[in-house]
Amino acid sequence: MMYPERGTSAHINLSHLLHNIEVFKKLHPGPIMAVVKADAYGHGLARVTDSLKSCDALAVATIEEAMQLRSFIPDKRILLLEGVFNAEELELAIEQRFDLVVHQFYQLDVLLKSSNAKPLLNVWLKVDTGMHRLGFDWADYPQVLDQLKQVKMIKEIRLMAHFAQSDQVDHQQTQLQLQRHQILQQHDFECSFANTGAVLNGLSCAGEWARVGLGLYGISPLADRFAADFDLRPVMQLSAKLISIKTVKQAETVGYSAQFTCLQDMLVGIVGMGYADGYPWSEHHSHVVIRGHQAPIIGRISMDMMAIDLSAVKQPLIGEPVHIWGSEQAVEQVAKELHTIPYTLVCGITGRVKFHVIDSL
Repeated sequence: MMYPERGTSAHINLSHLLHNIEVFKKLHPGPIMAVVKADAYGHGLARVTDSLKSCDALAVATIEEAMQLRSFIPDKRILLLEGVFNAEELELAIEQRFDLVVHQFYQLDVLLKSSNAKPLLNVWLKVDTGMHRLGFDWADYPQVLDQLKQVKMIKEIRLMAHFAQSDQVDHQQTQLQLQRHQILQQHDFECSFANTGAVLNGLSCAGEWARVGLGLYGISPLADRFAADFDLRPVMQLSAKLISIKTVKQAETVGYSAQFTCLQDMLVGIVGMGYADGYPWSEHHSHVVIRGHQAPIIGRISMDMMAIDLSAVKQPLIGEPVHIWGSEQAVEQVAKELHTIPYTLVCGITGRVKFHVIDSL
């Protein structure tokens, strides 16, 4: 007798990643900076780094992420998107040849107080052009730029900003940011304004450093368009297996709190994936795919399992694969049905899921 396994797994397709890089190189005539923060958006930093060597730089959020990344790729430009928070981190950044974003006056103060006089550091001055998250105020950045020019250990300065609504090209906020980006370009420094959404929407400027994150992994951040619309391919294929099949009678309930009541006798499958694996508990419901058929998720997501309606699947079998998201159905669709965003789904996969690296699916 063949016994099933739980089979909760994520397959990481490196050939899809390489394909997506080439798509962005065609869309954007300028340097590509691959954003690999949050463990490469849940895909595994160690798994994807070698495939990103054709990108012009890599970017992470924290110095811990940067140190891990440097151990994988010793010679590539690495940008710290949040910069450093004290003198000790500054010295470490210089030692490891990290580029730094400077976005607050306390970071400027750390630079000004440093006794290092050798031109070793590349700085990206972040300007708040309208998002109001990180960055110097529009009225303050000229004086900050003048001060940075006087810091002897700074070798190169670049200017950076971030779109708040790159998915809405005609929005007043986006148009204001575009106007300010044009002003920043007049300073004759290299710049970085565009993120994934900006590149996909044609907002990137020729020659700027485009920071591409979610799109590299074959996922669209745009509310009205999926990655497939841009010929992007999903890098992660998340799946599990059927570990139980049973017939539940009409009027009986399924799962915690009796949230789902069977309207008729129905075949119910139990899948070995729950919120402890990274599938979010939600008041909203999505579906999975078995043999190309959609199987709605019913009842509440449990810690280790989910229940699905097998009505559309002919003679389902214990142990057969259940596709959560990836090539069988877009993670953007799952996010839409769960009333969340795809970032939270791929970044939420936990250590219980077994990862496998493959070249093709």
